Amino acid sequence: MHHHHDHAAPADGSRIWRTVDAVHIDLRGLAPPEPLLAVLQAIENGQIDGALVGHFDQEPIFLYPELEERGWSHELEQSHCGDCEGGVMLRMVRWG
Repeated sequence: MHHHHDHAAPADGSRIWRTVDAVHIDLRGLAPPEPLLAVLQAIENGQIDGALVGHFDQEPIFLYPELEERGWSHELEQSHCGDCEGGVMLRMVRWG
């Protein structure tokens, strides 16, 4: 399964996919607090060995304190993909 577009969601409709340097999780269209809970579940189950990039409809400000509490840093990325205009990408990385 090789995706030519790094930031494109998989064709099978799955919300989580891996690229070379990150795990991506698409949280767009979910009602709060689902995106926040999905991210916390992803980082807590220990499957993220690098960065986690979340794709959100809007900036997930309520997630920031939760991430910091768990020792994860976060930075907003500019979206590069054609189909996520107006969305927000957040790169999260565990400290240390």
